[in-house]
Amino acid sequence: MGLRISLHLIPDELDRLVQRAKLAEAAGFDQLWIAESHLACRDHNIAQALAILNTARIPIGPGITNPVLHDDSVNATTIATLDELSGGRSLMGIGSGDTPVYALGKKMASLKRMRESVRVTRGLLRGEEVDVGGAKVSLRWCKRDIPIYLSAEGPRTIQLAAEVADGVIIGSGVNEETVDWVTGNIGKGFEARDPALGPLHIIFGAMCSVDPDGAAAREKVRARVANRAHHNFRATLDSVPDQYKPEIRNLLDNFDVTDWRSPKHAPLITDYILDRFTITGTAAECVARIKEIEGYGVGSLMIDPPVQDFDESLGLFAKEVLPRCV
Repeated sequence: MGLRISLHLIPDELDRLVQRAKLAEAAGFDQLWIAESHLACRDHNIAQALAILNTARIPIGPGITNPVLHDDSVNATTIATLDELSGGRSLMGIGSGDTPVYALGKKMASLKRMRESVRVTRGLLRGEEVDVGGAKVSLRWCKRDIPIYLSAEGPRTIQLAAEVADGVIIGSGVNEETVDWVTGNIGKGFEARDPALGPLHIIFGAMCSVDPDGAAAREKVRARVANRAHHNFRATLDSVPDQYKPEIRNLLDNFDVTDWRSPKHAPLITDYILDRFTITGTAAECVARIKEIEGYGVGSLMIDPPVQDFDESLGLFAKEVLPRCV
């Protein structure tokens, strides 16, 4: 098959994060992304450092930080330091801001702000002098070429990522019509891309739940999908067929950003939403689903196991699914 499959981790207990990072490397995951959600989890930068110190090969990055809560120069210094610590294994993930931003009553970053964030961060990491609000600044100690990924769901953000980023993490879903919709928007962004940037690494994110009972696997991930779906659909409903738009609006109207991991959101997740954003079932069913997704032209996936039975699901994926898919 030849897919590249990465792992997304939420930094809950730090000792568990270390064990999961070790497992990710040993199992052969392509990359490791560590979530930022400062009101719900441990600090993502400290978590990255711990993961780096307990692994030797796997690339590691924030999945995803944002320019709303962090100045670009601070983000650049942090990721450059982590890259030095890791011996050149760091990745940079930038997004518009998810529940940590909304929980504080702040607004997500604009497209203009995200474009600026990529420009400033990339220049600083390379040791260049960068204009920031009229001031000329640089990281004098730094000269590193760290891949910058944008997290994208809406059409304009996908197009922006295709134009300016080294990679893009797509949160729009993994069903066929959504992949086609995303691919079309990436094509539009490529029209303005600087060839010097090289190829764009396109990663499709999916919640993933593996269980010997396929129906149980679906239910375990249902509540966790709510945050991913809310983040995606608040940007646009362009990719949603008309018959499903009422259930999407119901999710948007009733999702609680201050308690995004709550099981109370499970009833908001219909089968359409679940199927669009997840890979679930027995190990054999998950392998079949991944083969199906690869058939849509997807070359990289990032999986996110459910909060409930996280380690059991991750262990089954690493042992019974991943070896049959890479």
